[in-house]
Amino acid sequence: MHLLVLVLEQNGLLPDILEKLYEAGVTGTTVLNSVGMARLLAQYGVDTRVGEVVKKKLHKGNYTNKTLFAVIRSEDILDKAIDAIHDAVGDLERPDTGILFTVKLDRVFGII
Repeated sequence: MHLLVLVLEQNGLLPDILEKLYEAGVTGTTVLNSVGMARLLAQYGVDTRVGEVVKKKLHKGNYTNKTLFAVIRSEDILDKAIDAIHDAVGDLERPDTGILFTVKLDRVFGII
């Protein structure tokens, strides 16, 4: 089993991503509101290297990200889920898209 985590910068893409994940075989995903450290520091008035960029985003009203967690049973579904996210978000190497990573799980409790 694997844990797939996506920190999504573009909140408007969430419905499309969830639909594509479901079609890829992911039957459950937890979605949380999240805020990155640079945004919090900018809100508190702390200057950082990326502070000006973050401050511009804050003025546009983009205060939070969405963080998605999904426990995925098979490598095949994991690959399809990653492809689905890339299809919806595009190149994650571009700025202001998000961060995607997976973690191999050795013990999982509470998943049917």
